[in-house]
Amino acid sequence: MKENEKSQAQLEMAESLKVQVDLEQEAHQLEEDIHSKRLRLEQRQLEGLPIIELLKEEEHMAYLEMRLEQKRKQLSQVEDKVNEQQDTLASKVREEKTWQSIKETRKEEYYHDMKMIEQNELDDLNTVRAYMLTRNG
Repeated sequence: MKENEKSQAQLEMAESLKVQVDLEQEAHQLEEDIHSKRLRLEQRQLEGLPIIELLKEEEHMAYLEMRLEQKRKQLSQVEDKVNEQQDTLASKVREEKTWQSIKETRKEEYYHDMKMIEQNELDDLNTVRAYMLTRNG
């Protein structure tokens, strides 16, 4: 049971880490797009870009920056989720270790008890045998 809980926590964390990596890549790509568009826009301004085109480009840049900000917010939320899942996973690992330790201790106690019962039965048999030998002998 505890192993299943740990496995489930691992799967959930792996999924969140994948989402985090994807968002980081998307944010990085947006940053690169914004940077290259700024450089191109500056170059085109030096070449005499019409004001209408400049306004269109500025509007597009604002859109890209808004998307970048959204990606950063999503990334922050996913990072928080990953941190929570790391804590959950660590807790599940501790629980599993504790459970395994308890299980192992109980198993050892059980085998010890069985050994004691077996030894008592052997002692009883030997006592009966000794009694029979002294009585018949």
